[in-house]
Amino acid sequence: MLMNKFSRILIALLTFFTLYVQAQDSIQQKITLKEITLDAIRIKTPKRIIPFALSHRTFKLRQLDIPQNSLQDYLTSVPGLYAQNSQNFAQDLRLSIRGFGARSGFGIRGIQLIVDGIPETTPDGQGQLDNLPLGLIQSLTVLRGPASSFYGNASGGVIKINTLEDFKDNFVRLRAQGGSYSSRNLAATVGLKNNNTKAVFYQNITESEGYRDHSKFKQQVFNARVWHDVSDRSQIRWQFNYTHSPYAYDAGGVDAQSVAQNRRQARAQNKSFQTYETVDHLKTGLQWEKQINDKLSWENYAFYARRDFVGRLPFGYGGVIDLKRDYYGLGSALEYQVNNNHRIQFRFSLADQKDHRKRFENLDGSSGDKTLDQEELFFNTALSIIDQMKWSFGVLRLGLRFDRQNLGTQRESDQVKLNSFNPSIGFTFTQWGSHVMFASFSSSFETPTLNELSANPSGNNGFNPDLSPSKARNLEWGWRYTAPGNTLEVILYAIKTRNEILPYELAAFPGRDFYRNTGNTRRMGIELFWEHQKGPLEWSIAYNYATLKFDDYLLGDQNLSGNQLPGVPKQQLSGTLLYSFSKGWASALQGQYTGALYAEDANQTQVEDYFLSNIRLWKSLENLSFFGGVNNLLDRDYFDNIRINGYGKRYYEPAPMRNFYFGMSYTF
Repeated sequence: MLMNKFSRILIALLTFFTLYVQAQDSIQQKITLKEITLDAIRIKTPKRIIPFALSHRTFKLRQLDIPQNSLQDYLTSVPGLYAQNSQNFAQDLRLSIRGFGARSGFGIRGIQLIVDGIPETTPDGQGQLDNLPLGLIQSLTVLRGPASSFYGNASGGVIKINTLEDFKDNFVRLRAQGGSYSSRNLAATVGLKNNNTKAVFYQNITESEGYRDHSKFKQQVFNARVWHDVSDRSQIRWQFNYTHSPYAYDAGGVDAQSVAQNRRQARAQNKSFQTYETVDHLKTGLQWEKQINDKLSWENYAFYARRDFVGRLPFGYGGVIDLKRDYYGLGSALEYQVNNNHRIQFRFSLADQKDHRKRFENLDGSSGDKTLDQEELFFNTALSIIDQMKWSFGVLRLGLRFDRQNLGTQRESDQVKLNSFNPSIGFTFTQWGSHVMFASFSSSFETPTLNELSANPSGNNGFNPDLSPSKARNLEWGWRYTAPGNTLEVILYAIKTRNEILPYELAAFPGRDFYRNTGNTRRMGIELFWEHQKGPLEWSIAYNYATLKFDDYLLGDQNLSGNQLPGVPKQQLSGTLLYSFSKGWASALQGQYTGALYAEDANQTQVEDYFLSNIRLWKSLENLSFFGGVNNLLDRDYFDNIRINGYGKRYYEPAPMRNFYFGMSYTF
């Protein structure tokens, strides 16, 4: 059995880890490493001693080993993270971390997205990645667990993305890429700098006919960042992003019989109702950092975003959506360094979101009579304190955040006020040299999003009155081993949630997601990671095994307690092997095993496990580079997305079979 096979592989890896670490320690008792300092838990701290599970990745300037199709290309070898829907650009990439975010029918839920220090997630917890300048990503950090004491609502996990800012000289880089299904990606990047100011400008155009029928898309992203040093103790940063997606068609979910007949076909109703979306997204933000004196520093940010969205869904009544969203926010952090080993940080933030949602009848792709005209509001204010203390034997982190939310519509009966306190505590023991151990407790809360609340199964206007926030409590224990060229990590976790939110469909509105609370869940798992670098050879291996189960869930006359949480595999194993040959040649081989998962709460339909492999090859000259790759090298059948609790068992969105891409990059 494939699962037993990978269990044996896991035991072999653990045994090898132990022998390898013992051998390294016998050779070298003391290590001198260049510390990587991260701000994912707000106070900047060396990665090695952070008492929470996190993953950090950096990327080379030209990104020749990355096809830049979606953020999923950058998230390989992150244990506990599961990505779906990289091929459906009308639905956007779906991400889950330890099960948080699995409920999302489209976009990101339950996970905070931060891009260049500015929140990408809306105050109500919705996130999207269609405006992300993929070609600029320089590094990212994934905080793999509940983190509301740091980031507030919808923080079952956190992904912090930093775009390009480290470059020595002025440059212009042009990149052209083409591939299967008539896909193409054209990008231009310009970097400018002088003594006190630097700037990066980026423009790309991406389009494809798509693997399935009725799945073509086109998108343009422009991104600009400017840094200016006011003095040696003060810096201002400005960013601007504009995204235009004139069309992204949705092929829809199909049943198993349709998959067997033709993997590439679209659902008939999706074609007849002309399902698609068009998006215009604008975002701008300003940040100011000031080192007031040797002990006191001050950081501030403010941003504004507007999103215009029009979408057609595969049903008549209310099947056309016209959404205008405005949201803004600001925040301030004051950090006081009591002494070299003690820091305290106070933070304040507010965020405001206004959604003007209209729905119309979908008359075979044309808009008919209006069925909904609703103003939806979400306002958040938050105060938090973080205290970090260091001793010769370890590090202690304490955090507490208070959030107050006001949400509603123009209907007085929809007005809701929610308050939430979220603590965290973590301790890292550092007395064993290259080995550290940590334990932590953290919590999170997650309100239903405005979109989820407005999906009222009664058919009436206003919010669904039966939908409540969910809460989670997380315990972690971890071990890290860090030496020159090697990083190893083992994490154990246990999470208990209340009022889990999951999607479902109704016969009257097939293809439209509604949401319900499903009682409590209990999640336990282990996450392993090993990264090795020596000379021209690099590899990374990540493995996770989790039991994510309903602890208390009654659905009508069904008792679903003990069932597995749908949409999340029990185990994943991923690895990357990269080798740099002579004369500028390099190659990378990626492999990923994804375990079986269930498509619905009742656990009656199991989606089989699968193994994927991709290969990349590139050649670098002084200014000119060539690159290419083969995805799904072994030509495996698998699914790009599973639509949880889909009506009529239309769970499946088939993924592409073997496909190719190639391109070139020129820098001057």
